[in-house]
Amino acid sequence: MMRKKRAIRSDQTMTSHGRGTPSPSNALSLLRSFIESGNYGPGMVLPTERELAERLGVGRPAIRESIKALTILDVLESRRGDGTYLKDLDGLQKGWPTKVDLSTKDFSMLDLLEVRKMIEPRAAKLAASRATEAHLRRIELECIKVREAANWETAAEHDLLLHTAIIEAAGNPILRELNSALTRLLRRSREISAAGAPDCTQMLDSHSRIVDAILKGDGDEAEKAMLEHLHRIGLDLIRYQPALKPYQNRRPK
Repeated sequence: MMRKKRAIRSDQTMTSHGRGTPSPSNALSLLRSFIESGNYGPGMVLPTERELAERLGVGRPAIRESIKALTILDVLESRRGDGTYLKDLDGLQKGWPTKVDLSTKDFSMLDLLEVRKMIEPRAAKLAASRATEAHLRRIELECIKVREAANWETAAEHDLLLHTAIIEAAGNPILRELNSALTRLLRRSREISAAGAPDCTQMLDSHSRIVDAILKGDGDEAEKAMLEHLHRIGLDLIRYQPALKPYQNRRPK
């Protein structure tokens, strides 16, 4: 029987940050710093949850939730029975907020994002090949309405309708029912995103890429653009903002 090869670990050591009951937000920030300062590269395995909790001075539940968040953001990859591996450092560096909020009440939003990443990129790809003329007109119209919205409430509603239109254009009735069941959480997700992203230029750019690809029938590009859009949403969901800021509709030049 061949012995399983041990994955390479960083030789970085880290002292404890002191015991206490840090929030999941603090644990995430500590874990991010640990990865960045520990000479970790893609394919390397992190210490176990217990070891991380001891080194960072936080509880295992907070470490577990932080690992989950970074897995949803495509930074880490958990392999059952084999550990947690670094997948990609880009997610830690591109657009990472200076402060994060991962309080327990909002963790369901990251769970929702994980589901959306399973569904919406594929739905966008299917929409590019299955959409009828009526579907395409509706998708294009909702994209325009988001761009022309005067306030966040209006923009958020048409953003939801745009994503719903793409789901419906995928031509799968079960997918439509599933999306309908998620509507309450989808609205809440947009409220949280608004708190960390008052400048909606990036959202408008993302929408344009997704919609243009669907209109051109380019399924691969539609899928890729939707996945990147959802990654940005993930960063918005962990961004800390104490209150909703006014909507700023800055049209791309």
